[in-house]
Amino acid sequence: MEASADAVLRLVDAVGSAAERFAQLEDRMLSDTGFTGARMRIAAVLAPDATRTAPQIARSLGLTRQAVQRVADDLAERGLAEWLENPDHRRARLLRLTPAGRAAYGEALQRKVLWAQGLSEGLTPAWLAVATELLGLMTRRTGAKAR
Repeated sequence: MEASADAVLRLVDAVGSAAERFAQLEDRMLSDTGFTGARMRIAAVLAPDATRTAPQIARSLGLTRQAVQRVADDLAERGLAEWLENPDHRRARLLRLTPAGRAAYGEALQRKVLWAQGLSEGLTPAWLAVATELLGLMTRRTGAKAR
């Protein structure tokens, strides 16, 4: 195996392990707010006062409508979001955060910021920029090849 291919495979494994670990930590850190990582991603699209349909949210996050629908329904059941009639489309309702959802989202976001500040200790902005650019490039390449 080529050295660069081996390095890419090691990086992919490291990214997968990191993503799994970060998701577990995020879910634990936010558990008492009513948010999980998945709920946070959808809430971020709706914050502060946006309304979106499930397909619009799905497109913005690169997810399936069905996946977004399940999490959106969960947010609504928890009182963190609510469904509204859509004047432009009878079947595609609009989702928005409730006042309680906005408050809980703000608290959850504050916790994530504090966590990120601790995690970033000793890391330079240049390292983070290079890592972000590299992961973005690799993601774009895999997206292009999957089509």
